[in-house]
Amino acid sequence: MNNTKNTNNYANGFWRFIEEYLPNYYSRDDVLRDDILLRFVENEDVYEKDLVWIADEFDSNKKLIVEEIIRLETKFAEEALDAYYEQHQQLVECK
Repeated sequence: MNNTKNTNNYANGFWRFIEEYLPNYYSRDDVLRDDILLRFVENEDVYEKDLVWIADEFDSNKKLIVEEIIRLETKFAEEALDAYYEQHQQLVECK
């Protein structure tokens, strides 16, 4: 059974939620860092200067990089959920 479609739907939904609720999503260095690391793990194009810091910080070890991605994305989800419920609570109080 192929779960690729379900996995992609989950990932797309996750990132839509993060984009909408993570404070300052479009200007955060940690979001850019996550994107660069994910592109490295998925064997996509990464700028040479980014490859240098990835080698320096992670020894280009994909296992360590995935652990960092998980740490970052967990933090994003927590911050986005906090912002969502803070906004939701304000809506409830307005009723």
